[in-house]
Amino acid sequence: MADEKDDKAGDGEAGSGSSKKTMVIASGGGGLLLGLAFLFAMMGVPGDGEEKAFMGPFVAPLTAEKVQVNLLGGKGYLILDLNVVYQAYEESYFTERSLDPLTIAEIRDALVTLASAKSKDDISDKVSKPIFMEEIRVAVEPLLFPVLIGDGTKVQDADSKSGLAFGHSSYMASFRGAYEGHVIHLDVDHKTLRLDDGPEIEWEAGEDNLEVVAMDGTTLFFDLTHLDPSFDGEVKIGVMGHPTRVLLKEILTQ
Repeated sequence: MADEKDDKAGDGEAGSGSSKKTMVIASGGGGLLLGLAFLFAMMGVPGDGEEKAFMGPFVAPLTAEKVQVNLLGGKGYLILDLNVVYQAYEESYFTERSLDPLTIAEIRDALVTLASAKSKDDISDKVSKPIFMEEIRVAVEPLLFPVLIGDGTKVQDADSKSGLAFGHSSYMASFRGAYEGHVIHLDVDHKTLRLDDGPEIEWEAGEDNLEVVAMDGTTLFFDLTHLDPSFDGEVKIGVMGHPTRVLLKEILTQ
């Protein structure tokens, strides 16, 4: 998750040679209003080098409808109605993802896979229920907030400017860094890339599944076969938010 940073007001100099950071508001009614307008505008704009932080927490239904799942060995069934508490750059991002047909299908599949391995006893007491909710959170996190590359809006999208895309082993990737806090430094001409301040990595032509290890030990896999041969620059990479908790609206076992 990206580190949250305090907003900084604009810096100004009282006069040449002065190191004191001040803001001068002109005298008179018009000058005062202008100065206040400038102050409020600066308060809402991140300073140079600042990372945009996740907002929230927000809460929304995990699925539009209740989900019914057969329990372990077909001995009874479970009906789930869940809420998700999450943080994101934009509250609406979660809503858009949760309404995507593919995401809906993947979430239902994840819930069925988890619940069908449980018995009534596994989800009926105060100790087991929180564990089950955390298992659901972990399972749906990459579905609701996938890692994106550059200007891509879906996990399968390549960055349109560089051509950088995910490799075929990306289902094994564990990287969950915030989008506004991480970049790939890419030099196609010299066939090198670097994630954030990590080591520079060289690759060979035709590499379609290059593994890159982040500073925290998490991994990414990249397809480098469709790169723009002239690209030399940075490509943002990361998630647009993350779920913090899954909460029960209703749970029924039979």
